[in-house]
Amino acid sequence: MVTEYQLKQAIVRVARRLDTKGILTSTDGNLSALLDDGGTLITPSGCCKGELEPDRIVRLYRDGSARAGKPSSEIALHRMIYERRPDVRAIVHAHPPFATAYAVAGVPLDQPILSEAILALGRVPVAQYAMPTAEELAKSVEPLVDHHDAVLLRFHGAVCFAKSIEQAGYLMETLEHVAHIDFIRRAMGSNELIPASEVARLEQLRAAMRSR
Repeated sequence: MVTEYQLKQAIVRVARRLDTKGILTSTDGNLSALLDDGGTLITPSGCCKGELEPDRIVRLYRDGSARAGKPSSEIALHRMIYERRPDVRAIVHAHPPFATAYAVAGVPLDQPILSEAILALGRVPVAQYAMPTAEELAKSVEPLVDHHDAVLLRFHGAVCFAKSIEQAGYLMETLEHVAHIDFIRRAMGSNELIPASEVARLEQLRAAMRSR
């Protein structure tokens, strides 16, 4: 069993890694993870993730109230995802440059260009635009949560969710990597895609991996 402090340390490690990679910048983005007792740990509002310390992470009770500190203003998005997806234990929201450019353009990352991306990410849709700090954001993402592990937020950024904070962080890194590669292949004028028959096999494998 992972203790509360150990989970806080894991959140800090992931946040600092993503900050180093330019996926999290300044005070943007937020990370959260579920505790075994039903509570939630979430990064505080207005905090630079590259300078995050474990004792600054906010602990929420089951009803969403904070024990101390001011949680991220986008807490409604996190709570909605946890409610919709019982298998999800951690969430990362960030504004990675290439993935966010796709979100701004309203272009989903759903073209089969990398087998690893199909297995890890699946198809990544774009949610309808919503105010980032309101219940509207959660409502815009809600229709997409059941069948996706990553969603582009229109004119805003991206959110990834997984069984652990480490895995959610890796998904965000993979999302940005795929967006970068897709940008380059479009600039090269390439329309090459993995054949449909192979995509079907990869998606079957992905479904099997998710059910474990």
